[in-house]
Amino acid sequence: MPLLTPWWRLSRGKINLGPISLKTFLIFLLISVFFPVPVVLAGEAAAVYREQHWAVTEEKFELALERLRVGKKTRIQSPIVLVHGLFVNSLFFNLGEEQSLARYLAKEGFDVWNLSLRGTGRSLNPLKGGPKNWSLDDIIDRDLSAVIRYVQKEGGSSKVICLGYEMGGLLLYGYLERKGDSGVAALVTIGAPVTFNHPQQEPMKRLLSLEGSPTLKKLFLSLNAPFFGRVLVPLVPKIARLFYNPENIEEEVKAKLLEDALTEINPGVLDHLLLTIKRGEFVSAKEDFSYRKNLAKIQLPALFIGGEGDMLAPPEAIRLVYRGVSSKDRTLRLFGPRAKDSAAYGHVDLILGQRAQKEVFPVIGRWLKQVDGRE
Repeated sequence: MPLLTPWWRLSRGKINLGPISLKTFLIFLLISVFFPVPVVLAGEAAAVYREQHWAVTEEKFELALERLRVGKKTRIQSPIVLVHGLFVNSLFFNLGEEQSLARYLAKEGFDVWNLSLRGTGRSLNPLKGGPKNWSLDDIIDRDLSAVIRYVQKEGGSSKVICLGYEMGGLLLYGYLERKGDSGVAALVTIGAPVTFNHPQQEPMKRLLSLEGSPTLKKLFLSLNAPFFGRVLVPLVPKIARLFYNPENIEEEVKAKLLEDALTEINPGVLDHLLLTIKRGEFVSAKEDFSYRKNLAKIQLPALFIGGEGDMLAPPEAIRLVYRGVSSKDRTLRLFGPRAKDSAAYGHVDLILGQRAQKEVFPVIGRWLKQVDGRE
């Protein structure tokens, strides 16, 4: 779908049109349908153009994709799809000028497509019918194919690059294992483990108490990530340390993350998360497929990024993924003092850390350009 097509559904996407006249609206509607106009991010040395797109799945979910690029022609051959993590929306990749991996890659010459997974951001549920609950398998089997096909068509390339943060990385492992890599040129994952039995991850098991208490689970789902992130995390330093290194993230950035980038979790996704924690590894919701045991099916060029201080995706868990894939061209990079970086990067820091733009982002950009043959 081109920019601004689903005007009749903008109220569901929570976009406020403001006090405009009917005549002005109709004129703008005609212009937007036939002549999609990109939005330019102001105040940037290299203007980054933004366009809003929607990829439609077989179930009629409309998955929002924000396209970012510098000019209409990009220097990099393959478009890149960004897939965000759990409890956050696509703004996580584009939180601000200094904390935007999406803008950084666009300025480096990439055609960037920032995806909002179903149930988050501007992505829209079907107007009629459609499932209310879904698992990570549903996103792997039904959504990612639609997104990749759409980006291939609109980006004019037979191959796309996929970059996933945390859960987004797990989804991409699953896609490549179950669907193959015919439409994917390369893979980058950030803080994305497939095992959850490491000592640092022990606090995650506290979520399993939700399984035995329907009332507690219902309360958790009703309050959800925005409440816990804004109220509970700041009050309990030990919880905060699970998600980021307090010494490596600025207060202003943290506040913006908690205010703008957190999102609710679907009940089916929560159940799948609890199952994964209980099993100690990423498995299908029906427990008939182990994503850990099938890592060897991934054979394309791959970059795996982790943080020395990441308690949700500890270094050993990232090393396990690196060793598990069959890719001949594979790279592992763990950010922290051992690698002479400025800090021991935690989970969120890998994207929003104080020096992520100077330490983490260039590693991603250089590797992608090497894979593309531009360096």
